[in-house]
Amino acid sequence: MMNRRMIDQYMLRLPPGWRDVIKMEAKKEHRTMNAEIIAAIETAMRIKGVKLDAES
Repeated sequence: MMNRRMIDQYMLRLPPGWRDVIKMEAKKEHRTMNAEIIAAIETAMRIKGVKLDAES
């Protein structure tokens, strides 16, 4: 786990209903909601051919 001081934080506003969907998907994958959102972003960026500096 990363040190909290090293993590960039960003307040994210979700469209209505998305929070519940993300929560259900996270539960199915045994992840936190944050981990589920990060996984989705990583997948989308990979599909676009974007290389992230701090890939896990």
